[in-house]
Amino acid sequence: MRFSCNVAELNEALSIAFHAIPVKSAKAVLEGIQIEAQRDSIVLTSTDLTMGIECHVHANVEEEGSVVLPGRFFCEIARKLPGTEVDISINERYLASISSFQFRTTVAGMDALEFPELPSIKGQTVQLTEKQLKQLINGTLFSVAVDESRPILTGCLFEIENQNIKVVALDGYRLAICKDTLDLSGDTIRAVIGGKILGDVAKILSDSEELVTLTFSRSHVSFKIGENQIIARLLEGEYMKYNQIISDDYLTRISIKRVELMEAMDRAMLIGRESKSSLVTFKVDSYSSRLIILMPNTGMEEKLEITCEGKDLEIAFNVKYMMDILKSISDEEIYIRFKKNINPCIIYPADESDRYLYLILPVRVS
Repeated sequence: MRFSCNVAELNEALSIAFHAIPVKSAKAVLEGIQIEAQRDSIVLTSTDLTMGIECHVHANVEEEGSVVLPGRFFCEIARKLPGTEVDISINERYLASISSFQFRTTVAGMDALEFPELPSIKGQTVQLTEKQLKQLINGTLFSVAVDESRPILTGCLFEIENQNIKVVALDGYRLAICKDTLDLSGDTIRAVIGGKILGDVAKILSDSEELVTLTFSRSHVSFKIGENQIIARLLEGEYMKYNQIISDDYLTRISIKRVELMEAMDRAMLIGRESKSSLVTFKVDSYSSRLIILMPNTGMEEKLEITCEGKDLEIAFNVKYMMDILKSISDEEIYIRFKKNINPCIIYPADESDRYLYLILPVRVS
């Protein structure tokens, strides 16, 4: 096996394949990257058996074949190559000779027959842009559960029907829902994708209008992003009936400048770190049309102008939960509605569309 390719293109593909290389595995071959040279390209494949990634790189292939090279080590070598082109040849003992400019080295490889094949995914398919998918993931991922006691909540629920796609995440303290439209009518799909996998997908996505193809089978999902493909197992189980915890009723509603509130939360987090407090109190003063932000036991107080409907209210939250939501929104102005200080508050667009909705449970204070 022998081929040559562009170093920058190789590194770009390796940076994607790197996401599916396990740090440590009972099978040494899984810690590697499979390289398959065929016709005018090489295919890089990595998998941790939960997620698999396949990347294509244009190459000048002199002799076809395949090998598994130690993944993390090969990625490090490729990043430090001095030339613009690299030549790699593999002998019958799976020893890779790597040369670039005036650099030469050898790396011991493994038989590619020991490397597991990625599953072939066939099923319901939907397309959306890279920008759309990235925004849907980043707008919800922070709300997935970290606690493994309920594995289904460590992922995001994808609901696709007609020309709508909705992504949902909740961890028992907060709920995040983001919604977008599709150009083409899609199949009805309901599937839960692991949060770690979606985090890796988001790092690969750009803000372009290039299309991503999602294919859902009963047990797997495939993301086709340009010349790259990511395949992952879906999470099994029944997702929580999240609509039951969303109420349209409110006694108080405010509209507020998102950036002003986010900057206030940033200052509160700074004060909170110093005093080891994560609690922030909102006091809605309808008479003065102000939101008074307090951090108990710190002396911190800040007042923001709002537009208010309804009654005065005092309610407390985890400041980080509020900050996570505000950072995921790009709107200039938002609505926040409250019922009582023991009920969740709901954050949604000031244009009252259903593009996103966030819910935070309050903290009871004496």
